[in-house]
Amino acid sequence: MGKKLQNIKAVKQLLAGEHKSQKKTQIYTGKLKVKGQPEDHEVVERDKDGKAKIWIERDAAGFGTRVTQHDGFRSREPENSILKSIQEALEVPNECPKCGTEMRNDEQRLNFKFYFTRKKCFSCVLQEERKLKQEGPEVWKAYQNKIMKSNAEGWFKDADREVEIVKNQVVKTWQNAQGEYGEADMSEFLEKVEKDYKKLKDGIRNQFK
Repeated sequence: MGKKLQNIKAVKQLLAGEHKSQKKTQIYTGKLKVKGQPEDHEVVERDKDGKAKIWIERDAAGFGTRVTQHDGFRSREPENSILKSIQEALEVPNECPKCGTEMRNDEQRLNFKFYFTRKKCFSCVLQEERKLKQEGPEVWKAYQNKIMKSNAEGWFKDADREVEIVKNQVVKTWQNAQGEYGEADMSEFLEKVEKDYKKLKDGIRNQFK
């Protein structure tokens, strides 16, 4: 029991950045796959001459860096760049795909919001919902559940990435703890994270069945 309590205390310190192993410079001796030629890594895109133009470099924990070869220099960004996602999301058409309404009119903010989630303008969504309400409370309730479930699944996609980031950070921190805590302790903690997160998702999904 004493060892288990110590392990729990150690995990809390690790996640808070207060563990004694984190208060000094860490030197990780594992093999890092960040050197070598672009062809040694995961090539995403090649130029007209067949040379690697964009590739992914990964460290020992699996974190990826997206490297782009420009004319005379290279740029680097996280593999799942938030900025890149925002830029892609802002590629909204000038007109609503369903009704042809100008998307950048006085209701631009609402048009953008509903285009990201429904692929149509705000006016189209309003008209659709009015018709569903007229069909009766059961139809309207089913529609609301469908929308809430879709929103939840969208949130899960983001949360899945966040959970993986937390798990990877725990692994890296644990490895840097100089062997004070064993692999079994780390595995037990990661399994609990997975179990608790799955329980949360199952509970939310069950609300919309």
